Amino acid sequence: MRLTVKNNNLLLFAFCAIVFMLGYQFGGFQLALLSAINELGFDRVMIGLPVSLQFISISVTPLIFGPVSDRIGKKKIIIIFIAVFVIGGLLTGFSFSAAQFLAGVSIIGAGQSVCECSVTAAALDTFGEKGEKNTNLIQSFFCAGAVLSPLILQALINGFSASWRVTFIISAIAMAATIPVLLPTRISQVPGPEIKKGKKTRKKLKHQGLVIGLVMCMFIYVGVESVMAFFADSVLTLELDAPALGAYAISLFWGAMGIGRVVFGLMKRIPPNSTAISLFVMTAIIIVMAFCRQEYAMLFFFAASGLACSCVWPGIANSAVTLNQEASGRIMGYINLGTGTGGAVLPLVNGAILSLAGMSASYLVLSVFPVLAGLYIWRQSNRAAAVD
Repeated sequence: MRLTVKNNNLLLFAFCAIVFMLGYQFGGFQLALLSAINELGFDRVMIGLPVSLQFISISVTPLIFGPVSDRIGKKKIIIIFIAVFVIGGLLTGFSFSAAQFLAGVSIIGAGQSVCECSVTAAALDTFGEKGEKNTNLIQSFFCAGAVLSPLILQALINGFSASWRVTFIISAIAMAATIPVLLPTRISQVPGPEIKKGKKTRKKLKHQGLVIGLVMCMFIYVGVESVMAFFADSVLTLELDAPALGAYAISLFWGAMGIGRVVFGLMKRIPPNSTAISLFVMTAIIIVMAFCRQEYAMLFFFAASGLACSCVWPGIANSAVTLNQEASGRIMGYINLGTGTGGAVLPLVNGAILSLAGMSASYLVLSVFPVLAGLYIWRQSNRAAAVD
């Protein structure tokens, strides 16, 4: 399929708009979480439950619809799951019970995960050599949405006594507006064995062991990222008695990450081992945060950790898809399995540790994980370089 520059530019714009709204919901959820669980009657120990349920949904849905997108086309799947995201956002925004809230955020998770993995796979398929660079650029819009959402919500709360619910309602309505932008575009489909033979049977993936390792690295990375972002408001409010700074911490985290992703997106060549080095830096920052008791210093460390995170998600995703380009949707389904399970497990564990043993213990436990992922990626990168 021959795709014009005009098509690719419109497609890139559409992808950036979709991912921006995913980030907008994600960042707003992080600030709204504490208010929502207090209003709807959740126990403090279970502060991680809504996050975990959303990430369970994130982990399961792409496993089904990632391979489907390889067969019927990623554009159709993206449009369907934009609608799913909209339904979940409205259900959450108008929820008046804990059960309805949990159902809503789970549906949002399904829409978010399939949209994000399908957009990433479609970008890597369509943009060719610019795939990884454009993926970094697209993901920077996720960060931009996550930066603006807490600030907008905080301003609405302070200025108009708005409810935490407005974040989900705004996200749903604005996401629906991306469909007309996406409709006239065309997305490249890399022909794989399943498509060529017209069968629904799956062929064995190449480099299965490495793919599994990268999925585990994504499990660790997203789990750590989720703890850093979702518990920023709780740490500042409950541990450091600085509730007014929660929105700024979340925005600084995502803002620094967004800046880093723009920088990586503009590079002609991404430096080798950048993903592993970033994970090592994350570990060092988290250890320092475990002993920090000054709220403004903690804001700096949230920003620094966001910057350290910037190239990790796109780097792991690109490495996995490159191994099996003809099955990009299926691979992104597996990558989102790591994304969802990591985001489900580590926040739940961290929430319990934070409640029972305090901030220092929770951060020290968390600091172990990034270095493990970094060592694996470093080893595999150097082994691949030696083979070349």
